[in-house]
Amino acid sequence: MDTCLRNAASAIISVMQTMEEKPVLKHNPLPRRKRAAWDAIIATEGVKMGLDGCRAFLENKIVNDIFYEGLYKGRPCVVKCSSRAPVSIKNEYDMSRRLAAVDPRACAEALDLWTAPDGRRAFVVLRRLPGPSLTDILSRDVGENEAVAIIEDMIRIAEALKKSGIVWRDIISDNFIRDDEGHFRLIDAQFAVDRADFREIPFLRSHWAYRTIVFAKHPMMAGRGWNDAAMMLFFVWKLSASPRAVELCERLRGMAKESAFPVELAAGDERRLKWTLLRLRAARALALSKSRKARLDSRIAHVRMILKNDHSLWDEVLFAPPRERKK
Repeated sequence: MDTCLRNAASAIISVMQTMEEKPVLKHNPLPRRKRAAWDAIIATEGVKMGLDGCRAFLENKIVNDIFYEGLYKGRPCVVKCSSRAPVSIKNEYDMSRRLAAVDPRACAEALDLWTAPDGRRAFVVLRRLPGPSLTDILSRDVGENEAVAIIEDMIRIAEALKKSGIVWRDIISDNFIRDDEGHFRLIDAQFAVDRADFREIPFLRSHWAYRTIVFAKHPMMAGRGWNDAAMMLFFVWKLSASPRAVELCERLRGMAKESAFPVELAAGDERRLKWTLLRLRAARALALSKSRKARLDSRIAHVRMILKNDHSLWDEVLFAPPRERKK
């Protein structure tokens, strides 16, 4: 018995050491003082809320400062922190809870929220999903049964968004994560908006390039708007040509034709986009590597599509006949 206990303790210690040694991904590293400030907040305010064993796993500094993982009242969680866009953190908490009220399995559960008294910092505690992401799944061959299950999840989420009156907007394959039961859920509601009362998030109002080019990188923005259901269809419409998959895709296609959320470019955006296009073309002319040229070509094409209000890609997805959806 003592040997078993020693072995179990040794295994736990080994896992803990591995977690401690796991490096922090620094997509855009934080200044040391800011990192220390967040560590202190999590160690004080976070602990009061029920956080335990939190460790940083990603520094971002674009919209969010830093991400932690740990436990919230004994449940695995992710903590997303921001000083650049604290209003979007509260928005994530509110929109996630609003969507979960319609369908508890539609998104990662928002567990708690902390906002600094001056409103300049905020973090949200979210249920941690085990994964994998839809990006991971789509990178390999998908069987017929799995394809049907994925499309059913997309329909369920699209229906929940419609019933809740939410436009998620940040619909990318990385933002669909599988839960413990194998169903996909949405994450990252920071920039979700109310369909009936659209109010742009302050961060996106003041960061035109992020709003117009980076955040709106999925193809629907080429038509100057968002279409959550159409983006989901874009991911799954070629997964399988089985009768059941085709039937489900047609159902999702019908939802997509009714879920567009058009927006106009903000004042001055068209002029800025034309200037950006000139800079991208200049960079393309000076690029030496094929990979950099390819990246610049992609951005140039995207900016052109926005300027021309080009819907051609969505015409293909929304109106292609079923026989064209085979791999």
